[in-house]
Amino acid sequence: MAIPDTPTIKQALLTALADGQEHRMSDVVSALEQALALTAEEASARYASSGDLKFSNMVWWARYYLKQEGLLDSPKRGVVQITPKGKAALSAGQSLAPPNQQQQQDPQEALEAVMAQLTERLRADVLERVRQISPRQFEYLVTRVLLKMGYGFDEELSGITTPYSKDGGIDGLVHEDKLGLSSIYIQAKRYSATTSVGSPEVQQFVGALTGHGASKGVFITSSDFSSGARQYADGLKNLKVVLVNGAQLARLMVEHGVGVSTSKTLCIQHVDSDFFDDGLNSV
Repeated sequence: MAIPDTPTIKQALLTALADGQEHRMSDVVSALEQALALTAEEASARYASSGDLKFSNMVWWARYYLKQEGLLDSPKRGVVQITPKGKAALSAGQSLAPPNQQQQQDPQEALEAVMAQLTERLRADVLERVRQISPRQFEYLVTRVLLKMGYGFDEELSGITTPYSKDGGIDGLVHEDKLGLSSIYIQAKRYSATTSVGSPEVQQFVGALTGHGASKGVFITSSDFSSGARQYADGLKNLKVVLVNGAQLARLMVEHGVGVSTSKTLCIQHVDSDFFDDGLNSV
């Protein structure tokens, strides 16, 4: 079950205020979580962009819309009360959904949806560009991504791409400490979308790891891995090999700012309650 939409929350909010008494919004939010049978996960869900509680935010927007429609009032800060018009709407069974539901969509929810679409498009564009670079550039790229993710003791000094003639089946290294006592070995395959990495290639990488006395490695491709390759990697006992396909690579690049740049930043502000509650007391 998903979090209810705005009209449903509006109806539940107005019903919760049917007794005509003043109610604190914090109490109303808790009551609506129970009235709408939200799970603990739904009640604690947060927006990715702001970290605000999603359901609580939607209740506050429902309050805003009901107040705009004259169905409830806010006699004091953080307190709500149904109006005579609101009682009449409840008694008449009046629909609280606007003609165009998008007119009363939670703005933050709408922003999250747009951001998700933009991010999905960006990941697709990034992956398309990645598949156009040379194999050597791809080796450098994946090493850079691991460094940006926090692997290695130094972002500039920890990563190494090995020479073609002497790579020994290893395309790159990330040293996790200055002495190289612990290292992550990298295999990179820049393939087209239609060419999958099979289990023989993963087996060859494992053989190279064994030859270097390594205990862990990352195999990264711009395409995907066959089911046999994944089963083989999952079944390894003495080595840890992580497989990263093109979709995962694009997600990590966007998440860690590799190959992308910020074109615009939106600043979303909210009322500073501490300022009004405490900051003005000394004036």
